[in-house]
Amino acid sequence: MRFWRWAFVLLFFLCGCSTTQDSTKDSGDFDEFSLYEPDPLELFNRYMYGFNRILDIAVIQPVAITYELGTPENFKYCVKSFVKNAYGPINLLNYTLQGRIEKAATTTIRFILNTTLGLFGLLDFADFVGIKENPTSFNETLASWGVEAGPYIMLPVLGPTTFRGAVGYAFDWFADPLRFVAYHSKSHLNNHHQFKYWLWGITAFDIINTRADLLQTLDDIYTTSKDSYVTIRSMIFQKQKKLEDRIKKG
Repeated sequence: MRFWRWAFVLLFFLCGCSTTQDSTKDSGDFDEFSLYEPDPLELFNRYMYGFNRILDIAVIQPVAITYELGTPENFKYCVKSFVKNAYGPINLLNYTLQGRIEKAATTTIRFILNTTLGLFGLLDFADFVGIKENPTSFNETLASWGVEAGPYIMLPVLGPTTFRGAVGYAFDWFADPLRFVAYHSKSHLNNHHQFKYWLWGITAFDIINTRADLLQTLDDIYTTSKDSYVTIRSMIFQKQKKLEDRIKKG
């Protein structure tokens, strides 16, 4: 289902590498950040931004609002906890690639505790006993290797990121052990790829949870920003800059 998205990302990644044009820095609403924001695919990105806005207004936002207002807090807690736990193996892989063995060990302990005593992740038992979550991604792994963030890109459905972030999304998706089990397991329990529907459900809940958490933030941007596209782009580059600064500080 998602393969076409990553093929799409890689296509534009290659196109972007051969592009020499730099976008003019727009002051936007985040002048205080004073970051250089390379956006050679700005025309494409703005079209994709418009597509995502239409999809958001028509489908994602209403679902997120309904979920936020109409779902019991206990259920939302269980869903968030389950989704976070499902991403545990990806966090472990990335911390290992980053050479952060202590973080990898903590992630392993969290995953074991939450999968067992936390009822397959429905309860964040590890957090209860003081072992806090430390999420990471291949984007952070690449940053720790010294890879630059690269130009800005607006992905369909997944939203705004940079080229490094897009590659990070792709790696995390294809390297996910849960995805491997869902699509390639020969177990009699998965003859009809039953786990695939669990994977789709986790992805859908992850999108809804993320959008619900951003309801107020995005509403403020859309209603007060002179150019919401530029504002969001500036926020993405600021986020990448903070990530790089955090890595430098160790």
